[in-house]
Order: sequence, then structure tokens, then C-alpha cells
Amino acid sequence: MKRIVMILGGKGGTGKTAFTRLLLDVMHSKGINYLAYDADTENPELYDYYQSFGHGVRLLNFLEVAEAKRFFTELKANTPDVVVVDMPGASSNKTREIIGKFGLFKIAADLGYRVTLVTVLNLGYSVITSLKAMMEFCGNQADYVVVKNLCWDKGLGFQRWENSKTRTMIQELQGVEIEMPELEYSTFDILIEKGLPYSAATEDNGFPFGDYLLVSGFLDQAKPELEKAGVYLGLQKPESNKPVVESTASRKTPASTQSSQAKVTVSSSRRGQKKTGE
Repeated sequence: MKRIVMILGGKGGTGKTAFTRLLLDVMHSKGINYLAYDADTENPELYDYYQSFGHGVRLLNFLEVAEAKRFFTELKANTPDVVVVDMPGASSNKTREIIGKFGLFKIAADLGYRVTLVTVLNLGYSVITSLKAMMEFCGNQADYVVVKNLCWDKGLGFQRWENSKTRTMIQELQGVEIEMPELEYSTFDILIEKGLPYSAATEDNGFPFGDYLLVSGFLDQAKPELEKAGVYLGLQKPESNKPVVESTASRKTPASTQSSQAKVTVSSSRRGQKKTGE
């Protein structure tokens, strides 16, 4: 089964574009045939830095009907293994409207795709509330990946998320929970200033050696996390897309957050470093 992966944030600044950049880097390194869109037309960072990387990135305002028509037309014409859409922040209501208007799940299935909704978390309630509304709308027609962006972890962990009923809903729908590691602010700023993808942060491209080491470490930590959701993120070949998700029985999690139906992967938090946002 091929994949349409939509990256949501519930609000701006959670780190969804930083995660999307990471996902494209890994897809490129694995030789995956993908088609990527930056739907955040007001702040198209993904397009700015990745338009010439790998298979490139296209600008597309998915929230406008005319642009959404182009999305489905290009999907059918190109038939990539994975389609990645970096959605604008605080756009859940309009996103659901477009999904319903075009019948996203039906057309996806007709073309051989399954939809994955990725939510990048900060520590606030608004992202959790937005995810809950999206899950109630989409139900089991989609798969879910929740990304805890460790740049927001102030030493307290993601307690609001871990104690939420929304997390239990994710578990019941066999969602996968992963972490995105931290990257030093100053290093991230150099990436932005030079307009470089993570994997292009080398000395040959004028990147300081110390910062190169930090980016390499970031990628080394991030790749196994993404592989935990590899099926849902389209990181495995379509013919081998048979989910293998760790059950809660094999994890050491608090009893209050365990469910007999849960199939969610949770890694230990890493704390105490300077944080990076979107």
C-alpha cells in the first residue's frame, strides 16, 4: 500500500516543518520515490530549503479547492510511492472540509494509497485538542503518527499528552508514537541561513565542523525513531508494507497509560539541552 502522509501541527510553531525536512532527508537516503508539497504558502520554509533537494518540493495551497484539484490530478498522473504534504498550522477545520469535499480516503484507496496523519506535539493543549477533533472525523480511515518534539521538553516531559484521553484513542487505533530529537538552536540557525537540508550540512558546503557533528548526531538519533513508524511514513517498500508495531506488553510504561489494545512505541525522553522549534 502506498502512502499519503499529511503533517499537521494543530497550531504554528510546533516543529512540523522541521519534522517534514527530516522525513524527506530519510526518504531521499533510502531512494524512495516521493512527491512532496509545501501547503504553508504564507511561510513556505520547506519549499525554500528543499525545492532543489531530492525529488524537490512543490508549492500547493491544499486548503483552496482549485489547488486541491491540482493535488489529486498530479497524484494520479505521477503515482509516487509516497506523497508528503506539510500542512499550515491551525488549519484543521479547513483541512477536514477539503478531505470531506473531495472524499480523500475513497480516492486514496481507489489509487492504491493509505492516508497517514502525523501530528507534531509541543507541550500545549491546543495541539492535543486539534488531534482529537481530527481523529473523531477520520477514525480508522487513516493511520496516525504522533511526534513528540523534544525541543519543547523542559524537563517535565509531555505530561498533558501522556495523561490525555486522546493518547488512549491513538493507542486503540494502533497509532505510533515517536520522538524527534533536539538540535541546538545555533546549529539550526546556520542550516536556515545557508538554506541547507540536514544531510547537506557538511564542511564542503561551508558548515562548521562542530555543527556538522551536531547535525550528524541529530540524524543518527532521528532515523531509528522514524523507522518505528516506517510503515505509516512510507519508509518501507509498498509491497512490504505490513505493519510491525510494538505492543504495550513489551514496554515499561505506567499502568495508567497501558491498554490491552494499544500498539504504540514510546522512547525514553532526552533532556537538558538547548531547544529548537520549527
